[in-house]
Amino acid sequence: MDLNSFFYPKSVVIVGVSANPQKIGYLVLKNMFDQGYKGKIYLVNPKHSAILEQKVYPSIKDINDKIDLAIVALPAKMIIPYLDEIKSVGCQNAIVYAAGFKESGKEGKKLEEELIEKAEKFGITVLGPNCLGFINTSLGINATFLKGSSPAGNIGFISQSGALGSVMVDYYAGHQNLGFSHFVSLGNKAVIDETEVLDFLKNDKQTEVIGMYLEDVRIGQKFRKILTATCKVKPVVILKSGSTEEGSQAALSHTGGLVGDDDIYSAVFGQSGAIRANGFSEFLNLLRLFSFKRVPSSRSTLVLSNAGGLGVLLADDLIKNQLSLVTISEDTKEDLYRAFEEAKKITVHNPIDLLGDASAFDYERAIFSTLKEKNIGSVVVLLTPQANTEILKTAKVVAKAQRKIDKPIYPVFMGKKSMAKTLHFFEDNHIPYFKTYDGLPVALDKINTFLEWQKQASRRDSNLIQTLSVVANRPEIEKILITYQDQKIVNMQDSLDVISLSGIEGVNTSFASSISDLSHAMTQVSFPAVLKIASETITHKTEVRGVFSNIKSLDELYFSFRKIMQNQEARGCYVQPMALGYELLLGAKRDPVFGPVILLGMGGIFAELLKEAVYFVYPFSFD
Repeated sequence: MDLNSFFYPKSVVIVGVSANPQKIGYLVLKNMFDQGYKGKIYLVNPKHSAILEQKVYPSIKDINDKIDLAIVALPAKMIIPYLDEIKSVGCQNAIVYAAGFKESGKEGKKLEEELIEKAEKFGITVLGPNCLGFINTSLGINATFLKGSSPAGNIGFISQSGALGSVMVDYYAGHQNLGFSHFVSLGNKAVIDETEVLDFLKNDKQTEVIGMYLEDVRIGQKFRKILTATCKVKPVVILKSGSTEEGSQAALSHTGGLVGDDDIYSAVFGQSGAIRANGFSEFLNLLRLFSFKRVPSSRSTLVLSNAGGLGVLLADDLIKNQLSLVTISEDTKEDLYRAFEEAKKITVHNPIDLLGDASAFDYERAIFSTLKEKNIGSVVVLLTPQANTEILKTAKVVAKAQRKIDKPIYPVFMGKKSMAKTLHFFEDNHIPYFKTYDGLPVALDKINTFLEWQKQASRRDSNLIQTLSVVANRPEIEKILITYQDQKIVNMQDSLDVISLSGIEGVNTSFASSISDLSHAMTQVSFPAVLKIASETITHKTEVRGVFSNIKSLDELYFSFRKIMQNQEARGCYVQPMALGYELLLGAKRDPVFGPVILLGMGGIFAELLKEAVYFVYPFSFD
């Protein structure tokens, strides 16, 4: 789907334009003027002849010009008939703001199905319904009914929530040098979905970082393919809701979409290179760092501080987030001692404690004395407002240093009342600041993980595991599994047969339903041995004392067998040699959104106790 004509229209028509300042049709027109749209604007409403000194046509058919985009501000029940009008003038793009479609119930769902059918029949690309519209700041088009214009920037933002989108627009309007290249509200995704917009932003020259708020994904494998391709050329930061069962239900009622397993979404994001933000503040931090192009070159971090305790707390958080503290070389230590003439008893190991009375000049000497260290990936300048602290002067020192070096400097200026002017100064100079230290280490860890993913992308692609089944033995495997269509548990022997037919070597296993069977089985299995209950109704064998391990003699074996056979659900036992090493859980399922998924984790009692597992979504590599 080519969306260039959609998001870069040379002419638009607002259908349902209004003279009432409270109506969507008026707000959209005003936003187009305020944003400075560079194309042609046509208006349609049979009840008006002019609005805001702009001619209004009674019908779209009365416009004697090519229309690239129809902005439709009409009620839901009028939308589908109006597609005929749009088609009649050769327009192939439309925004539908109206709610009352699948999110509203059965009747709305039927209405949306009719919308999709007609849009596909006519070849009309539709954004929405139930959406805010979109903004393209480079073209000066604000086809939303949000109040106020949007600041221009390099962030492309895709949102499945109109309210969150409005918050983002308002947030960036209150900050200097932060803004959107594109803002797209998806709504119900009847035609255009998150994947198509992501693919468009991947190739958009105005967009350098992409942010997404997602509740669900419509076509999993297609989304993953585009997401992976996008992350190879620019960062994608995702804020995903539905991480709890309750949240998933709320997301389902919000959009009417299939939400899916949140752990699998996390796996897809990780495998594709995307950064998942755990919360709105983290989402904003990550977008800001990428937007200002202040990303670390490695995980090695230098900390300069005028607060010993806070410096230590920051160091703790850096280590907890897989970052490292740069070891200061002896040469640099000597430079620091000379710079401070040994009169000041600063701490010259990392974090460097400049003490509470540190001046702006002290910070400057410390910064320029340490930055010759080659293995520094980033510098954190932590400052607290103390009696002699020169807050704004120190901020200017940071800006001066940042202009001279390519390593990112992150100011953490803690406090509120005394920091207002300084924080505006940082924004004016494209320096991402932090009001507290605790948001920075998480962001640096995730950015480093993304950069490491990018470096390994080509090697990882060549190592993708593309085959999940052994085609030669597929008929035999299907013959076994077809007998279990109405059952939840495949018995152990059949499971082992499937594993063997798939080309995986298993352990030697024998079945015994009597003592004589057991004696015969031990001619095939050596001690130490393991005895496991055979039952189609028991999933967790250890919970019913159905497993005896490390059996070293026949007497112990017979005793264990009799104990297991006391269970009425037992039809016998499986005998295997004792295997040493770690017990792992390996599983597979077909996710309704993303397809085949492999699960790997600690096995046995640890599976439930730790509840930690790794998901691999096909295709995958172990790199």
